[in-house]
Amino acid sequence: MVNSKKGFTLIELLIVIVIIGILAGIVVGIVGTSSRKKANDAKKKSTVHEIQNALEQYFVDNNAYPTALADLKSTTPPLLGTSVDTASYTYTPANTDTTYTLSFTLENQGDSGDNISGTSPAKVYQVTNKQ
Repeated sequence: MVNSKKGFTLIELLIVIVIIGILAGIVVGIVGTSSRKKANDAKKKSTVHEIQNALEQYFVDNNAYPTALADLKSTTPPLLGTSVDTASYTYTPANTDTTYTLSFTLENQGDSGDNISGTSPAKVYQVTNKQ
């Protein structure tokens, strides 16, 4: 009598589990990186609007925009908190201090929508004066 059992061997099961683990690790790495970039960009967009509000308040108080973002921290009272890192942003005052451009390069190059210009790998989020 021939004894034939149907099923998978332990080695076959281990190989399948290892392959699934490798694929899952790749997917998690890709999704995790993308989510981190989106979160960083969302934080920077929020900071841009905080800086933009401070710039508008500075304009109301001084009838001109500042020559540098650091000026927003040196007013009394400060229009921008000292914890706000302005180094990541490009600030360009123009037209005799009555207009400006504030921008930063996006980490998530797949982002699209309002205030986004350029093409990958140099998409930029940019705002101008409200007035």
